[in-house]
Amino acid sequence: MEYILETKEKFNLDQLRCAIDEIDNNILELINKRLSLGKHIGDVKKEKGTKVLDRNREKEVLQRLCALNNGPATDDLVRYLFNVIMTATKEIQKAKIIAFPGPEAGDAHIAALNIFSHSGTFVLQPTIRDVFRGVDKKESRYGVVPVENSIEGAISNTLDLFSEFNLNIIAEYYDQISCDLLSITGNITDVKKIYALPQSIARCRGWLGNKMQGVDIIEIGTSAAAARIAVEDPSVAVIATGRSAHIYGLQEIESKIEDHMGNVTRFLVIGNEKMHPSGCDKTSIVFVTSHTPGALLMALEPVKKAGLNMVKLESRPTRHQNWSYYFFMDIEGHILDSRVSDALEGMKKHCLFLKHLGSYPAFYNEKNVHGG
Repeated sequence: MEYILETKEKFNLDQLRCAIDEIDNNILELINKRLSLGKHIGDVKKEKGTKVLDRNREKEVLQRLCALNNGPATDDLVRYLFNVIMTATKEIQKAKIIAFPGPEAGDAHIAALNIFSHSGTFVLQPTIRDVFRGVDKKESRYGVVPVENSIEGAISNTLDLFSEFNLNIIAEYYDQISCDLLSITGNITDVKKIYALPQSIARCRGWLGNKMQGVDIIEIGTSAAAARIAVEDPSVAVIATGRSAHIYGLQEIESKIEDHMGNVTRFLVIGNEKMHPSGCDKTSIVFVTSHTPGALLMALEPVKKAGLNMVKLESRPTRHQNWSYYFFMDIEGHILDSRVSDALEGMKKHCLFLKHLGSYPAFYNEKNVHGG
């Protein structure tokens, strides 16, 4: 191959192709070596708590390579090719970065841990929007966001963001929210003060009034802040989920102290990929109809004709026009099922806008906590 490049002799097509194949083989081997080294760098960054993304380093790499470039590749082509390679490296480094909205040890964090166990790196984001933005920019592979609660209803912020970002729902998870009393000793007689989020105190007001008379109940902004106090002070207990005990090294004093059982939150896992049929799926869509009598009924008629079960229908203002609404709908089945795809095609004829948000396995567990 080197001989072909250095000589002025003419070679036939097969010889030239053979030389290109040899070069391609070497390129492939070197790319894989580079990706492997990139993965090791990612592991070191995780150990040190360093961000995966380093724009300054990327800029240095591209400048150095362009300075070495003697052609015939242009500098623009060099930048393009190595940007692709560096993007692939980042994908490998963050293969299991899972984002969730805060607070730490809050409901979304616990749900993410339950869904993914410890098979990834979990990243706290300040808001649900930040989770969507991070997944959209591929800074995270997955995001876990709350979408509805059995007592408080739909999480409108999450629904609104689905119409703004082009991400897919790839899984759902229903988590029964329970409140546990935790402390560093696990002994109720040591407790003189209890720190908790306002909503946690509200959920457990009856139990606290009956069991913890004379104990100071103090509101705090995050469960993480409460846990840090409890770790240092044996007289302090916190109200949090049982999983928080493992996160912060606390012990359980009493479990399930909420006044009303059955407080369930539905979470969605968002990503850029699409899921194959599992045999027991849901399909989620968002659509807009005209503001005319019977428009919604006509849009839903294809679903009825197909014999599909609609398990959720929720409306949200579009904000583009007064009294105009997005409708979020979940139906049983997968988009690759002809009954589902044909029904959605039929709906489009009666909609101003229709977007498929994802088809994914329907959640079910032995406690019968499920949707639909």
